[in-house]
Amino acid sequence: MPPPLQIRRLELSEISALQSLRREALSAHPLAFAASIEDDRTLDTARLTRAVNSPAESALIVAIEAPLLLGMVGVYRHTGRKSAHRAQIWGMYVAPNQRRHGLGSALLHAAIEQARGWSGVTQLQLCVTTDGDAARKLYEGVGFQVWGCAPRALQWEGQFVDEYHLALSLRASESITSAPGQEAGASPITPTA
Repeated sequence: MPPPLQIRRLELSEISALQSLRREALSAHPLAFAASIEDDRTLDTARLTRAVNSPAESALIVAIEAPLLLGMVGVYRHTGRKSAHRAQIWGMYVAPNQRRHGLGSALLHAAIEQARGWSGVTQLQLCVTTDGDAARKLYEGVGFQVWGCAPRALQWEGQFVDEYHLALSLRASESITSAPGQEAGASPITPTA
């Protein structure tokens, strides 16, 4: 019988498996992530170990059928006095042969619950490139709202891509409002890519 699928926080013994999955993501989809293999902080074992050991500030959540990592998502809370109410999702990735089975949704929900569990965090943010339609639909499907677009946010080998910025209120009674001068529900800045 195969091991059961788990959605849970990364354990220290799984750091090298996460690094392999992250390299796969960055290599296969260079314009979907702000980091490159050359500068990605998750490939630094000491830094990743500190992140795993800081549950009050960060979490790496994985989809795992031991020993295989099938997907990952990172979430961290901002620590500055004026930004401690915000948390950020980063590095969302599901292995191609595991997509369309609900793993992305399960990882995203686990990251949202992690952020809700941090005292004082009321808003969750993330970025997705404008060509990441499936990812954006997943995020919007759980309530994230696009609030802006950064033109030419990423560049790789002469190709540029814009990046949507999305936010989710973690308070049930609130939603993310439009920018001043923009009607609620209006499209964000038009992407240039």
